[in-house]
Amino acid sequence: MNTRWSTLAVVLASVLLTTACAKKNPKPLHTEPWLAHPPASAAASADADAALPITRYALTAQSQIRFELSTKRGKVGGKLTGVKGELRIALGALAQSRGELRAELATLALDDESAEAATWLARAKAALGVADAGAASPAPIALFDVSSLSDVSPEALEPVRANDAGAPATHRVRATAEGNLLLNGFRVSKRAPLEAEFSFTDDLAVPASVVIRSRAPLVVSLETHEIHLHDPAPNAATRRRNRLPAGPHDIRVSIELYGTKE
Repeated sequence: MNTRWSTLAVVLASVLLTTACAKKNPKPLHTEPWLAHPPASAAASADADAALPITRYALTAQSQIRFELSTKRGKVGGKLTGVKGELRIALGALAQSRGELRAELATLALDDESAEAATWLARAKAALGVADAGAASPAPIALFDVSSLSDVSPEALEPVRANDAGAPATHRVRATAEGNLLLNGFRVSKRAPLEAEFSFTDDLAVPASVVIRSRAPLVVSLETHEIHLHDPAPNAATRRRNRLPAGPHDIRVSIELYGTKE
């Protein structure tokens, strides 16, 4: 390489080196939140502070679901006794309470023991797909899950004072339960106004039991759930010709749930 080209290379290298040294790194941009990834321990602590204590109550064998339907011949009433489930009560913020309720449809029974009532009962069980006792298929159930509570009064359950008379101390709460009813393979959103009575025994801060009752019947559309309870007749034409009354369109359901602290 001749002297002229060597000199030019040295000059260019010097210029590039000087430029690189003079150039400053870009100033980092600050964004919120400043602590984008907090330590795992901090996140766990925050979750623990946000979580509320939950008291669980298991439904007892006393629990039942009452129903009533209107027919051309009068009202027909009955009940479901195979009711099970769990209530998860947030005593400090009752609106955050949740629960699940399931009823075995095979336990359906009518109040009337007449032959006509027996016909209605057989027709209802057939419509609900209740199999014979010897069938291998699982017994169908109805499910209701409480996904939220609204219009809760009071908002929290306060401890009670000792009763000098020795009578059980109680607190009453009103709310509207909102959730999904799964019946005959169809899931429908429902709202049910309820009243709960909490009973305290030895522990004056946490109730030992709770009884929940309907404040107003829950109307369930039989058509929506494809439950057909027509009067016995070979077909629709025969029913029209003989002027037989059509089956009911809906039923009115009320609950009476008994829960004990787990």
